[in-house]
Amino acid sequence: MASIQKNILIIVPLFGVLFLVTADYQMLIPLLPTLGRELETSVENLGWLFSFYALSAALFNLLLGPLSDRFGRVIFIRLGLAIFFLIALTTYFSKNYLQLFWLRGLAGLTAGLLSTCSISFVGDFFPYEQRGRVMGIILSSYFAALVLGVPIGAWVAQTWSWKSPFLLSATLAFVFLCCSLIFFPKETHISSSSSSINLKNYFSVYLQFFLRRETAAAVAVSFCISGGTLAVMTFISSYLDQTFDLKPFEISWIFLSAGIGAIIASPLAGWLSDKFTKRNVFLVSNTALIVPLLLLVQLPWGISLILTFLLISLCVGFRQTALQTLQTELVQTNQRGAFLALRNSCSQLGISAAVFAGGILYSTIGYGAVTIMSAIMTLISSGILYQLIREPKKQK
Repeated sequence: MASIQKNILIIVPLFGVLFLVTADYQMLIPLLPTLGRELETSVENLGWLFSFYALSAALFNLLLGPLSDRFGRVIFIRLGLAIFFLIALTTYFSKNYLQLFWLRGLAGLTAGLLSTCSISFVGDFFPYEQRGRVMGIILSSYFAALVLGVPIGAWVAQTWSWKSPFLLSATLAFVFLCCSLIFFPKETHISSSSSSINLKNYFSVYLQFFLRRETAAAVAVSFCISGGTLAVMTFISSYLDQTFDLKPFEISWIFLSAGIGAIIASPLAGWLSDKFTKRNVFLVSNTALIVPLLLLVQLPWGISLILTFLLISLCVGFRQTALQTLQTELVQTNQRGAFLALRNSCSQLGISAAVFAGGILYSTIGYGAVTIMSAIMTLISSGILYQLIREPKKQK
């Protein structure tokens, strides 16, 4: 039986991989004002960087499931890290917006590859009795990226240049690639049926999810909440820069508060979800999120704004833990991987669409319009879940 202590040299690199891909997406957010000035482009165009990144990740997620089942997870993690290293290094030497645009799209492909295979690797390698603890450790990398990755990236960019964080990312990718070559097993177990997988039949399962009420509703909820949240986060730095003339490192305090809020919320949300049902915790926290979203543009820079963003993060942490736990019980075990791949892809599509729309709203109306759009998407997601998704019955 694989113990956590015995396999710490596997767990730490997996944590690092998810930390890397999460920070890679988020570290550009506080740098948007600097990017706009240095690349001489608009906030709307900069929003396209995030939309293209998310769209690339979404499309690749759908392709990845059958391929990783056929060839295994480890080879794709290693391949993803090698490509990530090259993309980050190339980004460091990029010279204009167009080059950065295409490189972010390639980075999105790699992020989808690394995220999906890392989570699948945990399911393949660790026994079910220990998997929850291991998954909890590895998924905390998302919050660590907010607490550490974004402020460090902002400080590095402010001290040297906006390209410097990519050199740091390339270095970390190379380190984690070496760790995977040294410490990862030759391959996780792949079932004999996986080697002759019929791709046509595999992809037909996605249609089944869309035709079933609860799974289709769950996908729609993920689309709305992911898009609404990332639209607000993407343009917050430009709003703070233009409104309060803040530097990137000052803006990073917003993301530090968000990370702290999520770290506090996640374990507490798990306990409350078990006590009061996942559905109820999601509905309360998600609906409550609307209030601080609409308050953002009403507050001056300072402790009140930071605390409001902390409250947003607490609500997001509560709803995310409850929703993901609920979603894993909406399908049978043999369909769970495909359903979560579809869910992740639709989340990325929601981000792509909402950030694109948010860029237009921000440029034409202002950041207040972005927060209203996010609040509407949040309210719609609560309505969908309330009407169409029931709490799964306990297994006896």
